[in-house]
Parts: sequence; structure tokens; C-alpha cells
Amino acid sequence: MLSLERGRNQRRRRLARLMHRSIVCPHARACGLDIERGELAMRMQAKMFGIVLCALAAAACGDTGGGTGGTAGSSGTGGSGGTAGTGGTGGAPTLTVTGTVFEDEAFAPIAGATVGVVGTSISDTTDASGQFTLENVPSGEVFFSTAAAGHWGTVDFYDVPGETVGGIDLIVIADAAIDAFAGAIPRTLDPSDGIVDITYEGAEGGETGTISAASDAALTFDADDLPVVQDSVIADNEGFGDLVFTSVDPAQGPITATATGASGVTVCELDQSPGTTYPIIAKSLTFVYAICAPAP
Repeated sequence: MLSLERGRNQRRRRLARLMHRSIVCPHARACGLDIERGELAMRMQAKMFGIVLCALAAAACGDTGGGTGGTAGSSGTGGSGGTAGTGGTGGAPTLTVTGTVFEDEAFAPIAGATVGVVGTSISDTTDASGQFTLENVPSGEVFFSTAAAGHWGTVDFYDVPGETVGGIDLIVIADAAIDAFAGAIPRTLDPSDGIVDITYEGAEGGETGTISAASDAALTFDADDLPVVQDSVIADNEGFGDLVFTSVDPAQGPITATATGASGVTVCELDQSPGTTYPIIAKSLTFVYAICAPAP
């Protein structure tokens, strides 16, 4: 098992460097986007598409401590042992999960976003501070979804309670950012479809991946953070890379995914339990995480 606490603690969502590449964004490369989430170093998923969420990158550079401070402050609620003990109904223990939904453009909390636990009826709507509380969340590996008017949502994976004590941060992506990304490829992105992003940590370049559903041709990002249509990863100087699959029909989900190392260079595996399937939701991006290490 290639593991750095199963990798997830060191690379949460690197989403900020690229979403508006056509807009000048001097903060994009200067910011490593390491955001402390309690004791977990949270990566804001620098690469996702060929356009950059410039303001998010700027906010992560300048206001990281304050941004996640609010989330960490809710840890008393999110980590309440009393809630964890409510599993005495005969099933697995359940917990309360709290957090904040951020809007891409300004890394600002967004009100009125819907947050749900995929595959259940558990949901909440964010308040004026972008905060939410989900009750009776099952323990284990859980997919959380977001949705908001004028935005694409995301589907992201957390281990409950291992990664949720102190609160979690989720995002929504402005329609305009997705439109700009589509124009940069170029291709048409239908909001009735979903997108899958396999994010690699420890990549050297040349890694590959697949998903079980039909999609447009995979794309990655070059050294200038521009989208390149090819089926192998171009890694950045921090060892991160992405393969993005667009136009994925939700009717084909849930999907499976694979991640394969570059021959003779790296070995890779998915950072979820074997057999994990990934939800595909219309107008949403599903994150898949892969961990790579030098080949023996």
C-alpha cells in the first residue's frame, strides 16, 4: 500500500492554480496552497482545468490561516463524541460532520449551497457564513456533494471521522470558470454531464489512468498550466499531475477508475479502498485521488 496516511492528509483538493489561465494570475505559481485544517495539511488541488481560480490562489497565499480557522473553530460540533455514540440503533456508528463551502472566485464562503452525503438523504444548506452541519453521517469512506445556483458542484471523498474532525472544506465552481475552461480546450461541456479528475501525488510524468465510463479524450496540463489533450500525466515540479475526463454521463455511474505508474519510473494506486466506485452527478466534478512512488 502506497501510503502517507493513505496520502489524503497531505493533498486535499489542489483546486486553484488553473481555473482562469486566460486571466493574468501572478499568485498562481507563487502559492503552494497548503491550508492547515486542524492537524491535516489541506492541498487546495492546484490543478483541475486549464483556467485558474486566481482569487482563490491569492486568498490561499495571503489568508490561509484565517480561512481555515473558521472551519477548525467548529471542531467542537464536528467531533462531538456524543454524536458518534448514536450508532446504538443497531447499525454502524454515525457522526456529525461540519464544514464550510467556498466559492471559487474569491475563496469566499457561499450561502445557500446544498451539501449532501451521496447515496443518502442526508443534506444541509449552508448559512450566511457558508457553514453546514450534517447529522447521522455514517463512519467510513464517504462521498460529499455540493451544489449551488450559478455553479458546478463537486463530489469529494473523506474518511469519517479520520479526516472530518474539526470540519471539512468543500467547493463549488463558477459557471463562468467552467465555460472558460471549455473554451480553452476547446470543447463543449454539457451541464447534464459530469467531469472526473484523477489527481496524482508523487507523479514524475507519464502516468496514465482510466475510468469505466465513456468520456471525451483525457487531458492533462503542461508546464504553463495549459490543458493538453493526451492520455498521460504531465507532472508539475511538486509531483502533482491530473487526468481530466469530461462529458461523463451520470447514467453510466457509479464508475470505477484506475491509475498506472510510468513504466520503470513510478508505481501508482488509487487512494481509496479497493473496489471503490465513484459517483457521477450532473454538473459536478468528481475527484479521484492517486498516490505514486518510485518504481522498485
